Amino acid sequence: MATTKTVIIDALEELLEGEFKTFKWHLSNSDEPIPRGKLEKADLHDVVDLMEQHYNRSDAGKIAVRTLRKMKQNDLADRLKGKLQEVPEDVPDGARASSSGIPAPAPAQTAGVTMNITSNGGTVKAPVVHGCTVTGPMTFN
Repeated sequence: MATTKTVIIDALEELLEGEFKTFKWHLSNSDEPIPRGKLEKADLHDVVDLMEQHYNRSDAGKIAVRTLRKMKQNDLADRLKGKLQEVPEDVPDGARASSSGIPAPAPAQTAGVTMNITSNGGTVKAPVVHGCTVTGPMTFN
């Protein structure tokens, strides 16, 4: 099964040495930079590990796509984005049902106008709204 990490590694393996150096440069000169000292001698696997540690797993893929686009590697960015969409969502251990009998939250519904999502110590990934027209107020809490 593909993971976010393996999908990013597969994409970055397509870069030539100079392009990979440019990729690392962008990571150290972004809005949330990874320190240059950590990236300087980092190989491909180290860079992906640093990205996951620094940004978090789900954002690492988005940052990789964005960085590839800055480098004008649009075909590679598109392929990576597509592969990332095929990766199953990572659910933190705290969000799953436990042996204590606390049930796991119900899956989010795709139809309707109201959605209540709760978590008992886990991470909640909010729904994404796209491909629609909103004519009234929309509130996210």
